[in-house]
Amino acid sequence: MAKAQSDFSDSRQSDLRGGLPNISAVSRFVFHFTRYGQKSQMGFLVALIAMVIVFALMLPLIGSIYYDTLAVQKESKMQIERMERLRQQLEYERQQLDRLKNESK
Repeated sequence: MAKAQSDFSDSRQSDLRGGLPNISAVSRFVFHFTRYGQKSQMGFLVALIAMVIVFALMLPLIGSIYYDTLAVQKESKMQIERMERLRQQLEYERQQLDRLKNESK
């Protein structure tokens, strides 16, 4: 009991001094392998297949959203160009109207 207590206090003191903790005690719990390797592989395979199916179902939806976005961008660009032409035409007609008013005076 006394030896176990002194080993414990020595390890605590070495931790305080910056020493490494007892690695063998940690590795026993960290590197413990389960005996259910076959079940975990089957679960991984099922999850992988499910993700592939979901991806395959989502791909056409994502594609259609992308093409709709491109169509909307193209249409909005055309409308902006049309509005710019109409604005320039309106400005030109105002200038013509102002010229006619100035000439008639």
